[in-house]
Amino acid sequence: MSETFSNNLINGAIYHLLNFEKYSNFQQAARQAAINNNFQIVLFSSDFNVVFSVETRHTITIEDAVRTRLDSGNFDKDSKGAKVDVRGVETYWSPIEITGERYYILLVDNDKYYTQEEITKLGEIIELAMGMWNYAPERDPAAEMIRALRRGNRGLAHTLLDEQGIKEHELEGVFLVSGIKKNDALQTLASFESEYNLRTLRIVEPDEIVGVILHSADRKEFGEDEWKQFAKQMSAYGAQKTFHVLSSSGVEGMCSSFQLINKTEGFVQFIFPYKRSFSKFELALAANCVNICMSESDSSIKRSYLDLIAPFAQVSDSKAKQLMETLEVFVLDAGLSSSKAAKLMDVHVNTVQYRLKRIREILGADITSNTIVPGLMMALAVQRIEKEAGPF
Repeated sequence: MSETFSNNLINGAIYHLLNFEKYSNFQQAARQAAINNNFQIVLFSSDFNVVFSVETRHTITIEDAVRTRLDSGNFDKDSKGAKVDVRGVETYWSPIEITGERYYILLVDNDKYYTQEEITKLGEIIELAMGMWNYAPERDPAAEMIRALRRGNRGLAHTLLDEQGIKEHELEGVFLVSGIKKNDALQTLASFESEYNLRTLRIVEPDEIVGVILHSADRKEFGEDEWKQFAKQMSAYGAQKTFHVLSSSGVEGMCSSFQLINKTEGFVQFIFPYKRSFSKFELALAANCVNICMSESDSSIKRSYLDLIAPFAQVSDSKAKQLMETLEVFVLDAGLSSSKAAKLMDVHVNTVQYRLKRIREILGADITSNTIVPGLMMALAVQRIEKEAGPF
């Protein structure tokens, strides 16, 4: 590429970007610079939500570009003009700082006219122009919407949803991953999104990523098993817990889903110590147990559940503790599988089966009966919470 052509790109961009007489703000100047010089520009918040964009061609989606960039790794480094191929389209990424905040700028060379050095220089000029225009990006409405949903502020969430042009029926679920670093979390999430063609909005806090799943016409079906695999990948990078609640009830459903997570986040692992991935099924159980434990007006409900396992008080302390542990693991952790319980407890399966026989004798009930299991599960879950957290 000749130096003359490079100068034409830079001069052409500067003509618009710094034309204070012709344009009233940076956004107008950037739009005309992109249109007249055949490139595209997208500015992202540190959470990779769009805060400003000029799309002059629609060969790829912004979601595709973000997924590919995050999936390629090293996206949070200080290198300028990192080149990433997105389905044959050349994109260039740079971290920038505006008013003391970290942002990311994406530039797209529509027809592969320019070299990487030219695009990098263009990015530097755009950053310079932002400063000269005193450009301060608008707030991140996606992040604000997620925070509003998490707080249960339905009115604000509706307003921010409309502002982004998102319809209520597009809201399909929420998720939260705790205890994981930003780079690892976003990169693993990007891979999951690519695999199932998901659209998400997210915010990244220290050691936590929170998001909303949006409807996508070409989304592949996924369910509990797929989320468990996702949680395993997150756990490999240090994630402590992964929550997901799928719903189709718009803003009301998303607020309720976050409320369910907020209420149970500190307790659910007391009930399920071997789990790292929690869906609405585990969370609903945990929420009921928390309600029972915290109820000051009606302690009879808690007492009625704990009475179900009261017969163990008649057994010697050492034996009762051993049998109770076996029952807890068998019902809450092993899904009524004696072989899985044996594996979790690191004992022989015959030992588990012998203990289960003794437990049936003590309780006088078939502990695998579908009429017995629900109450027994609640009783054991309440007991686990109180054992770990103490009486409420």
